[in-house]
Amino acid sequence: MNAFPKPVIDAMADRAMRLHHMLWHTARDSWAALTPEQQEVFHHHGWEPPRPSLTAPDPLTGRRSVELGNGSGEDFLFMHRQMIAAVDEILAEVGDPQHARVEGWPTVPPPEDTTYPVPPPFDISDDLETAEAIRSAKTPESFDRIRAWEAEFTEPANLRQMTLGRLGARIEFGIHNRMHLRWAARMSGYRPGGDAFSVASRWDDADYDWLADTYSAHVNPIFWKLHGWVDARIDDWMAANELTGPVPWSFDPPWSGPAGGHDHHPVAVLALRARPGTTEADAAQSRLSTMETTVEHLKRAGVGEPARFAVYDDV
Repeated sequence: MNAFPKPVIDAMADRAMRLHHMLWHTARDSWAALTPEQQEVFHHHGWEPPRPSLTAPDPLTGRRSVELGNGSGEDFLFMHRQMIAAVDEILAEVGDPQHARVEGWPTVPPPEDTTYPVPPPFDISDDLETAEAIRSAKTPESFDRIRAWEAEFTEPANLRQMTLGRLGARIEFGIHNRMHLRWAARMSGYRPGGDAFSVASRWDDADYDWLADTYSAHVNPIFWKLHGWVDARIDDWMAANELTGPVPWSFDPPWSGPAGGHDHHPVAVLALRARPGTTEADAAQSRLSTMETTVEHLKRAGVGEPARFAVYDDV
């Protein structure tokens, strides 16, 4: 496996890019479980998700469910397609023949694959829940479920029976989250999530590219193989429904965070273009300062981060 060119790694490891990716996932996954006061903090800072990804906890069981019918799955597919477009722009400028563009896995690598081997399970002393989820994702049984999902999400007859939003939601909380955990490897340290909600600058180093953390996963080259596979499912859905041209998103546009638009990711392009003394650098610094304030206000309100890449086997 060849590492991505340094300009890609630097742009994805940029603190503003890290914060945006974390806040986007946190807002969507946490929203329905928050108090009105906590929701107001997200709203005040422009991070209220128009379509939460998970339901409120069930009053009896406490279990949350995936929102399959509200269109949140389109937001998931759209935002990550924007990220891929931003990385493709960097790669086009770099001109590395080994990395002309983001290319996903044609099929999810099997356990015996030597190019993308599955790292062994490992302990995380202060996050037993994540460690157990990672261990489970690496089992043969887990791969069997991945293969079943893959077969379902590439079969035209099945794709014709699903809206794009439902497809995206099922992919996100099924095969996608499981692949993040399956290829997560042992690190020298792990950013505290949950109630700690830590974004200390020590986690901004480019070496921190843990796939089980939304603050760091997109710095890891495997993220782009995984999300290239996910992105190709949009094209499969279009083909299955005999659609051509632009993707017929249900929203104008789907949600990729504050100041998002049709043409570019709200922060990724700034991370790419920000050079000292440029207007892009000023804009990137402004976005960074705003997001850091957002995080501080969320922490004061008692907002924690949701479970890392929660998997719903029945989605």
